[in-house]
Amino acid sequence: MTITEAERFQMHEALSTAHGKEVAAIIMEHLPPTGWGDVARRSDVADLRVLTTKDMEIVRIALTSDMQMLGAELRGEMQELRTELRGEMQALGAELRGEMQELRTELRGEMQELRTELRGEMQELRTELRGEMQALRLELRTEMHMLFNKQLKWLVGVVISAQALGTGALLAGIKLL
Repeated sequence: MTITEAERFQMHEALSTAHGKEVAAIIMEHLPPTGWGDVARRSDVADLRVLTTKDMEIVRIALTSDMQMLGAELRGEMQELRTELRGEMQALGAELRGEMQELRTELRGEMQELRTELRGEMQELRTELRGEMQALRLELRTEMHMLFNKQLKWLVGVVISAQALGTGALLAGIKLL
């Protein structure tokens, strides 16, 4: 049963008249403001503690279960991601190896073309140099023949002059005798 404020006031007035204002105030302070139905007993608090502990245990179990499910779900997603990334990495590796092989083939072809071109140019240079060396050899032979002929003519002239001088000296010596 709940007491209204008007009823509380009437009770206070009756207690004041019967026992005095001080005793009425002390008695009124010991009464609950809304009625005894709203006052909790120790057993009520103990029962609530048990219920609260049970509720907390239920919440803990539920949270533990949720966390385990979330952990399993996250592990599964991480495994899927790991598998996906490995597949992408393998595909990328294969693609890069293919591109490297194409580049290797292309570079080898270009190097072969350059080698062939350089060999051709070196052969042309070799032929050109041989031709120039042959021309120089002929020119040197011609010049050496000319110089040889010139020296030979000079030597023949010297020999003839020496012979003529020798013959003239011999004749002069004969005349002197």
